[in-house]
Amino acid sequence: GDLTQQPLPLYCCAILSSPTGDGSLLMELRDHKAKAAAGKLTCFGGKREKDEGPLECLLRELAEELGGWQPATIPTRCIDLYVHNKLVAWFYDAEGPARDARIEFEVGRAGVWISERDILHDARLSEWHEAVLQARNCGASRADFPPCDHD
Repeated sequence: GDLTQQPLPLYCCAILSSPTGDGSLLMELRDHKAKAAAGKLTCFGGKREKDEGPLECLLRELAEELGGWQPATIPTRCIDLYVHNKLVAWFYDAEGPARDARIEFEVGRAGVWISERDILHDARLSEWHEAVLQARNCGASRADFPPCDHD
């Protein structure tokens, strides 16, 4: 396709589902000293480098944050996050690691398995990620923050 016309996201993140299909997600818990979203639950992922493609960015970030771990199948783009009507991030659906896998998380981060049912009620969930997971629950492919900000 013609990718030049399409704005690329600043960030690429993964919604990591349990490979057993038990309805849980692997979320990143940031410690209280984190520069962004301190003490919050977020999806794994991060900022795209200058000439990096979005999927390339996602796989690099997952490897950095999950001690070299990579998903068994190619993640699929599922939700675009807009903040004040500007594209900020692409979120991908991906199969997470086995629940008993030994993962060396990045310093200052931990991985927490939480059921999809409970995650939206978890006070630690970051606002952007809440908007994305809400949209995912509704089957939408776009999430907006603040909610309903566009005309």
